[in-house]
Amino acid sequence: MATFLLVHGACTGGWCWEKVVPLLEAAGHKVCAPDLPGLGNDHTPPANVTLADNVEKLARLLDKMEDQVILVGHSLGGITISQLAEARRRKLKALVYLCALLPTSGKSGKDMTALEPDALFRLSRQVSPDGKTYTFARDKLPSLFYADVSPEDRYKAMERLRPQPLAISTTPVTLTEERFGSVPRWYIECIHDNAIRIALQRTMVKATPCKVLRLESGHSPFFSNPEELVEHLETIAASERCAI
Repeated sequence: MATFLLVHGACTGGWCWEKVVPLLEAAGHKVCAPDLPGLGNDHTPPANVTLADNVEKLARLLDKMEDQVILVGHSLGGITISQLAEARRRKLKALVYLCALLPTSGKSGKDMTALEPDALFRLSRQVSPDGKTYTFARDKLPSLFYADVSPEDRYKAMERLRPQPLAISTTPVTLTEERFGSVPRWYIECIHDNAIRIALQRTMVKATPCKVLRLESGHSPFFSNPEELVEHLETIAASERCAI
């Protein structure tokens, strides 16, 4: 059985994995789905949070885990897991990008989304007056993040969103082939994603090759299709176990 560390994306929290965690645990896996600093139930002021803070929090969790971990990042979480892999490659069995930003070294999340300047993700983002956090226009959230999610789950999710620390998107990552590049990489495409569209997903994978799996889902498969998402995660776990 595998150990999973699930990293959420912008404005959300560890709660976004609430349907996935029990399914993985029921299959015998160990799962950790923390809140990143300033999000979920973490009370760090979001305006002060840096990418280094995200990496430090997750690195502390990794250091306490006995087994190598399958590190999963959703959406903007792809930035954090990439930098974390550079810092803690020996603790990781695999990296999994779930419709996530997959940066090349020297690039930021903002650089990745700038590859699609007309994307709804960019057009609906609202930066705070102090320029340190952002949210998304509420009327755009259903189509952006939750197009194929039930009305009940969509409402519950929207009510729990919090301002996202801007520094996570604007800080370039520093990645080396020796460290980040030594960790096996997987990308789970979400074909109907309106936030990080499939063309951008595939552009990033072309620049940083990964093994690819696909979901017929929007941006939030942990709500719309948790069973198939878990099947994919189990496929990755089994593949990496056989690769040892």
